[in-house]
Amino acid sequence: MKSLIAFAVQQKFLIFLFGVGVASLSFQMWKYQDEQYQKFLANQQGICEKSLKDAGNTIGKSKALFSAYKPKLLGANVIASDKIYHPGINSQLQKEQPYILIRSDKSALIPANTPHYKNDYFEGYSKPPGGETIFAAIVTAEPLNDLSALVKSPCSPKPFAVPLKDLYETIQKNDFTPDGNFSWR
Repeated sequence: MKSLIAFAVQQKFLIFLFGVGVASLSFQMWKYQDEQYQKFLANQQGICEKSLKDAGNTIGKSKALFSAYKPKLLGANVIASDKIYHPGINSQLQKEQPYILIRSDKSALIPANTPHYKNDYFEGYSKPPGGETIFAAIVTAEPLNDLSALVKSPCSPKPFAVPLKDLYETIQKNDFTPDGNFSWR
């Protein structure tokens, strides 16, 4: 009987040690996965920032895109919106071609109903901007219907729909003179 009790105690002790080992291993795996996800988010944030910066640089070099982005600053020199090239409206929309997404209204870069990366940086792009801020980013697009396109942005884990009027060609033909020279800045 004594040996039976000793055996039972020994088995419970082994089960306890096994449980501690499994819990420790589970914690280490969770910690590793969290570290990998944080590295992924940091990398994705860098790519998103580059997309936003590249969009800003492209807009700054193009009078047509600047007219769409900040028309009030150009006053009488603003280019009419029908003279600015929008893929799917007055130019061909091509899959995987880079375009500039400039929100025509003050809405979030990533729509609220679209999943987003879970950290403060990315969540900020899922909320509508305040003041005069309008978001612009480099995206790729594919046709969705006659009025909208499905865009992929490095700032979002999933593609989302945007109106064609919010997509712009990165190279605007009316930024060049008839002899092919760049006409602004």
